[in-house]
Amino acid sequence: MFTTKRIFIAGGLVALIGAALLVFNGSGGDGSSNNILITPRAVERRDLSDVLTVSGEVRRDETKEINSAVDGKVSQISVEDGDTVEAGDGVFALDGRTAVAVPGEFSFYRELSVGSVGPDVKQLETILNDNGYAINSVDSLFTEQTRSALAQWQFDRGYSGSANESDETVTVSLSPNSAAYSVGRANTAAFVVTPSVPSGTGSTFRGAPTTKPTLTVSASSSSVTEGESVTFTITSDIALSTNLTVALTIGGSAAGGDDIANDDDYEEILTNIVLLAGETTVTVTSDIFIDAVIEDEEDITFEIAQQFGNDTSYLSGAVKSVRVVIAANGSELKPLLTVKASGETIDEGSSVTFTVRTSVKSNRDIRFNVTLSGNAESDIDYLTPDSDVYTINAGNESVDINIQIRRDDAVELDERLIFTITGDVPPSGKSKRYYLGTTVKSTVVIQSGDLPELTLIGGSAIAEGRSGSFRIVSDAPVTEDTSVNYQVSGTATNGQDFRVLSGTVIMKAGSSSVTVLIDTINDDVVFLPADMLVAQWPARIGKVEVDEGEFVLQGNVVLSLTEPEFTITMKVSPTDRAELVVGQGVSVDLKVGGQVLPGVITELGDSAIVGPSGEEQYEGTVSVSGAFDAVDGATVSIDVTLAEALQVLAVPVASVLRSADGDQVRVVNDQGTITRLNVTIGLIDGEWVEIKEGLVGDELIIVDIVSGSAAEAP
Repeated sequence: MFTTKRIFIAGGLVALIGAALLVFNGSGGDGSSNNILITPRAVERRDLSDVLTVSGEVRRDETKEINSAVDGKVSQISVEDGDTVEAGDGVFALDGRTAVAVPGEFSFYRELSVGSVGPDVKQLETILNDNGYAINSVDSLFTEQTRSALAQWQFDRGYSGSANESDETVTVSLSPNSAAYSVGRANTAAFVVTPSVPSGTGSTFRGAPTTKPTLTVSASSSSVTEGESVTFTITSDIALSTNLTVALTIGGSAAGGDDIANDDDYEEILTNIVLLAGETTVTVTSDIFIDAVIEDEEDITFEIAQQFGNDTSYLSGAVKSVRVVIAANGSELKPLLTVKASGETIDEGSSVTFTVRTSVKSNRDIRFNVTLSGNAESDIDYLTPDSDVYTINAGNESVDINIQIRRDDAVELDERLIFTITGDVPPSGKSKRYYLGTTVKSTVVIQSGDLPELTLIGGSAIAEGRSGSFRIVSDAPVTEDTSVNYQVSGTATNGQDFRVLSGTVIMKAGSSSVTVLIDTINDDVVFLPADMLVAQWPARIGKVEVDEGEFVLQGNVVLSLTEPEFTITMKVSPTDRAELVVGQGVSVDLKVGGQVLPGVITELGDSAIVGPSGEEQYEGTVSVSGAFDAVDGATVSIDVTLAEALQVLAVPVASVLRSADGDQVRVVNDQGTITRLNVTIGLIDGEWVEIKEGLVGDELIIVDIVSGSAAEAP
């Protein structure tokens, strides 16, 4: 507070009135009066602070543009500019399919179905799994389990399916190449792709639940002996309109395979069997092998395999497995015949030996029948044997049968000679003299020295989503890598109904065959990239760029997204940046409605940017507590308190004199004497400065001397 005094001193009058001190100090040397006006102030105690004020801006940052993933018509828009969208919300629809907001790292860009591989598959599985559509193993492979989860997700959102399909065909034909190979007569294979949503079912949803058949299983006999066969039958309670693939589990102590030498007991049973459309039963028959082993009782178990997931294709009935006992073998071993040629290929003019063996020695002759077949012609390409009945003499285990190959000068394709042991048909009432083993056929190729001849083997029905194959076979191993051409035709679309067949395959040097897979695509449940909008949700709709009814092209912007909340940014000079740290408290004056909100610095840039005038600037972000009203681009004032000093001695900045001896202030006593005192200053707050040392607080200091001079103590 100011002090008001009136002081009389010898030689003059000192009057302290208000903020001015008028000193009358006698006459000057020229006889005139010397009047001096000084401004004294009492030393005060104040709260001081160092506040940095910078400007800022209120804005919502744009986060992403949503582009159309496909060509299509905008059938619905469910949002408006400024709406906040949460994960799971429908945003718009293309051709009647709703685009759903989902969290993720990148936008989907292609269709996905069973067999698809890639990071987009993993992202899709993660989204489905996180939303309760369980997938046991989240990875980069689109499996049947992925399809099942996606089907339920689509069903829950009312997605409509594609048009019901009829059977589609795939025809593969070998294309000739006169420089590398010739093409044989067997050069075409036909496949039928049976849809999982067949024509006429009236399905409105890809993968929607339909009536599922209940399957049971039975066997022709509960026990068999070696040399007999057993037939298993799978029965459905309803006839289906499409083929049904049934998975089997084959077990038991007996071994299945095709080689008695490997201790196989019965003809291998495949683990998948197809129940044809319109049928209620399907059977599979397995021959029980005769081996020369004394062994205990064995068994075969035949079971309908358990299906996993929520989208099973059939149900297991009360009888889902059967057991068949193979009787113990011991006292009466029966001869089992097999044949092997002396080589796989033979040159013209040479001979080939077919060795027929029996599994057990017999005490009597074993007479057996053979046939010769193939495209090699009798008496033209080989000498016809005198008989088709041969004998393994009693006590022997084998017999050799030699066939002479004729030489001719014709330029011809390689030919095949097939030697086959035929089944024994004994007279009525007589037992069989022999039984057929697993290798009762042996083929030799008669080489003519020309280009390899290629044939095509394959053709079957393939359930949609399953795989088939065809094999290209050469009549002799190729001597170098050979590019084989084939053509694909039919009603099925290459790359849409089945994975792309290139039309070319390489047969490796030294090989005589190559297999090409036909992977069909189960298009009853397909993930379309426009079904899910990937972004960091929640997000605010910045601007909708299209109208309902508008046709958009792939890649066109449909809408833009912004941050859901306002962000307050500030730009500071390099000098001011040095004073700031993340976590500093601030006061934000919004200049709208008198709103002043406390806040904190949450981000500070470490790299300078060039401002519009070429100056260096640093950017930062401020967060405030509580909601506020603002518009994009509004200017705000941000006060940052750099330092505080509470109830300290303070004097006006104008009263501090700078000299070579340091900072000084002038004080005046009651007698009007002015004295300079050295002081140590501290925090400066506008017009006031902290005095840390040099004053005690009861002094009067001089702020300014307008004219003349006063008597100062030395």
